[in-house]
Amino acid sequence: MTTGLITDSEVNRNVVLLTDTSKITRQKALQTLCNDINLFTLDNNCEDVNVKEDYFSKRYLSILESIIKLLNDQAEKNRDLVLTFSTTYLKKCMNKNDTLPILIPALTQRLANNSTFELIESSEEIRLKSIELLLKLCQSCTNDKLVLYLNEYIQILKKTIVDPYPEVRKLSCETASNLAKKCQDKFHLMSEILIKPLIETMKHQHAKVRCEAIKALGDVVRFGNNKSIEESVSPLAQRFFDHTSAVRLSVLNVIGLWLLELRDRYSYFHMLLPLILTGYTDDVEEIKETTDSLWWDIVTRPNLGCRELVKRHLIRILPAIKNDLTDWVVSTRLKSAQLLSVLTWQAEESITQHFADTIQVVSKTLVDDEVNVREQINQALIHVGYFVPFKTSYHLIRPHLEQQSQTLSLIRIINPLLIGVDSEELLQQCNCSHCNNHPIIEQLLHYILKPEFTDNFQIPMQTELLRLCQLLIEKCAHHLQPYSYKIFKCILSILSVVENEQLREQCRQTLGYLSKCGFEDNLSLMYETLASPLFKDLKESCHEWLRSTRERFIFETFIIEAGSSTIHFLTPIIDILEIVLNPDRDSELRNQSLLIIVHLLNTIDNQTTTNGDELNNHIVPLIKSCILPNMKWKAGRTAGAIRATAIATLWALFQTRSFNFESCSSLFNELLTDILGMLDDDDRLTRINSCKMLHALFSNENAVNSIDNDRLHKCYPDLLHRLDDVSDEIRLTMCTTLIAYCKSFKNDFNPQLYNSHLEDIAKTLLIHLDDQNSDIQNAIYTVICEFALFNPNVFVQEINNVKQKHRKQELCDNLVEQIQRTRERTE
Repeated sequence: MTTGLITDSEVNRNVVLLTDTSKITRQKALQTLCNDINLFTLDNNCEDVNVKEDYFSKRYLSILESIIKLLNDQAEKNRDLVLTFSTTYLKKCMNKNDTLPILIPALTQRLANNSTFELIESSEEIRLKSIELLLKLCQSCTNDKLVLYLNEYIQILKKTIVDPYPEVRKLSCETASNLAKKCQDKFHLMSEILIKPLIETMKHQHAKVRCEAIKALGDVVRFGNNKSIEESVSPLAQRFFDHTSAVRLSVLNVIGLWLLELRDRYSYFHMLLPLILTGYTDDVEEIKETTDSLWWDIVTRPNLGCRELVKRHLIRILPAIKNDLTDWVVSTRLKSAQLLSVLTWQAEESITQHFADTIQVVSKTLVDDEVNVREQINQALIHVGYFVPFKTSYHLIRPHLEQQSQTLSLIRIINPLLIGVDSEELLQQCNCSHCNNHPIIEQLLHYILKPEFTDNFQIPMQTELLRLCQLLIEKCAHHLQPYSYKIFKCILSILSVVENEQLREQCRQTLGYLSKCGFEDNLSLMYETLASPLFKDLKESCHEWLRSTRERFIFETFIIEAGSSTIHFLTPIIDILEIVLNPDRDSELRNQSLLIIVHLLNTIDNQTTTNGDELNNHIVPLIKSCILPNMKWKAGRTAGAIRATAIATLWALFQTRSFNFESCSSLFNELLTDILGMLDDDDRLTRINSCKMLHALFSNENAVNSIDNDRLHKCYPDLLHRLDDVSDEIRLTMCTTLIAYCKSFKNDFNPQLYNSHLEDIAKTLLIHLDDQNSDIQNAIYTVICEFALFNPNVFVQEINNVKQKHRKQELCDNLVEQIQRTRERTE
């Protein structure tokens, strides 16, 4: 029929050569037959198509039957030529069904007739061409004939779907999809055999292979046994974590088709809905758009239908989400949290009946280390807050607040719920027996002011608690005044223990927001208004304060933050300080309280408009009840540290600009005694401050007028003893103090009565005049000049007695001359 074809006798001869023992001979015969069938065309003068087909079949069908036997040939080239001939025959023949009995058994024997996992066909290319041939058969043969070989197809695909060669896997998946569509009536009888291989291939390292496996699984389940969904859903859900967006999109399309076309799909909605809705949380916009499109198509009446569908199946979905939210794999927890967010959005008000279950689902996840997981749960709760009345939510949360457990997760539940709440909901009365008809906002503040919340030093807890205060201020700004004190105290509690500087600044900003709600945007006015109830509460508890007591932190923080306003609260502040600075109280508490006095004094001193009377009216109780008791000597390092802080606090008080010595004149004798007792303290700074304090006392007219000369005179041994100090700084400071001491004696002082004492003073000072330190020498020189005014003759005589022993005798001569000149001037 076609020119160039070999003759029938040559065909027969080559068919005979196919059984030759030489593989080269077999190969040449196969090549000749392949060339011959390639040359055959139907474009000749014969008009009868049936005649052409009869001739083609008569000439080549028998050849195909002979050639196919060589599919087991040891030579790979020969097997390749067999498949080439078979493919060409299938392409050119018209009655393709006739090839099924010839090709399918041979291909099955070659690809699937093996009980082990070892491959019969070792060549990847041959296996690929074999699957291509199977796919063409599937696509071109009629359904009624193809279904007769369904079992053989399934057995082949069961192995080739998991073939080591990725291209074979891809083509096998495509073949499985085509087979499922062509053999729908019978495919369900054997479809389950392909499920496990397809699931395994869904994990292949090549994304394109994974996509084909997902599509094939979709068709195998859709046209096969629907029960396979139960086995397939979990592996498909795992593919939502795939890093390739095309894979995730394939999963989404499969789930969408199942929800639209799967037989008995309503029985599996609770499994499939979570998967389709997960697409809304994907990062890729195309996937989100596809999800939205499929979701609308799945439901007949989009708005109501979507909500109804979720409502019906939510009770069956939530337990699975709860389980996945505690999974050890972060990506699983994240996808579950994202799904919960979408479900609460779709469920709207119907989530109310599942709120208790939702709380259980999210309570543990809200303390998850992964921020993204918490953000998705947070979004889900925001949805719930919009759709569920807060009164209802509060009734379900209140028992957990009373149990005082999982405080962080509780606050993280409440905060997002509040975002969708308006002020009316928070201000309405709570009618339950436990709440005594108090507004919900008052109940919330009652619970969060408990130590379990406010005493928490963890930054996440402090952040959430501050956020709750911010939300309450934001929601009830115009009705906040009755509750402002509790909110103020809560913020102050956080500020008192927070260590994070950024969070500390946020606390101050929140106090600023609070000052706008009934306090004319004036922080000072807010502090002055709320100080009274605060100090009332603090005074009730201050008898029990320890170093780590929350109220102690609040007290100190108020003094620090109130700034200039503290001048108006000195009475309650000192009342509390008198209690906590009792020498029998905790040493660290007393030390910290003394430092707060220093801060308070600095704050007052820095005010340009300070009224001195405000401070001086409280000087006596401040010194007598707070500072002096802590200056008393006790054994131990801790007691020494307290004394050092106490004398430093007293020195800070004396340096305050508004301090007036006259206001504490009744205490000078007691002060003098206590300070002199601290000159021998082990702590160097304590000794220095004691010297400075004495200098301040001796330099003040009001002070020295309240101390008689005899008492002053008795101080000199303690003062002179400090000249032997190991610290030159203290010795120089004492020299300055001694000069002030000399000048502090009143006119009725009679030095003649104390000549023997003056001789002791002169001898002591002259010893130090011979010091190696020139600064000390000069300072002592000045001190001797001052003391010599009392009785120059005593000092001149003592100088002459010892000058022979001094290294600088000229200094002694100069000193005598200076004393004599001074005596002459005074006479």
